[in-house]
Amino acid sequence: MYLQDMYNTKELKLIEDAGIMIENKDYSNEELEGVGHQIEEYIMNHSSKNNVIDNLFKEYENILNTFIKKSIK
Repeated sequence: MYLQDMYNTKELKLIEDAGIMIENKDYSNEELEGVGHQIEEYIMNHSSKNNVIDNLFKEYENILNTFIKKSIK
């Protein structure tokens, strides 16, 4: 599945902000799972002070849920 088909512009920007280069290609379920893990690592590498991790998790929650649903299928 193409990431551009899965997410809106704001979500694609968040994915790029996590350091993930979005390619114009059909991602396999394994690749989607890997991208989801990269986003989780990005979130967890932040400080827990001032609720930074919680805030990032809220921002990325829909994105991560979509990765989970797609990689399970």
